[in-house]
Amino acid sequence: MTALVDAVLDLVLSPALWLSLALAVLTSLAFTAWRGGDARQLLRDLLASVMGFGVGQLLGKLLGFPWLRVGQVYVLWGLLGSGAALLLGRALWRWRTQPRRAGRARR
Repeated sequence: MTALVDAVLDLVLSPALWLSLALAVLTSLAFTAWRGGDARQLLRDLLASVMGFGVGQLLGKLLGFPWLRVGQVYVLWGLLGSGAALLLGRALWRWRTQPRRAGRARR
């Protein structure tokens, strides 16, 4: 039982986790301020940014490029992944929510 508690505490108290989350949150806030949106859009952007940062971290670790790395955090790869996820998320959300044109009939 103590091994499980130690593992959870190691994860929760990890500086790399908190730095990654802080960078992902700041990226999503900046993106939402730039592109606009309400609170729901901010939550979607936040989720996309955190997931994209995680994917970027994974790619940086797998590819082994140490450029702009702070401790265990691949900042460059995380920010690139976060930005890509934000752009992709906005494009997909806009595509799903576009109203149908009045002249087009449903078949």
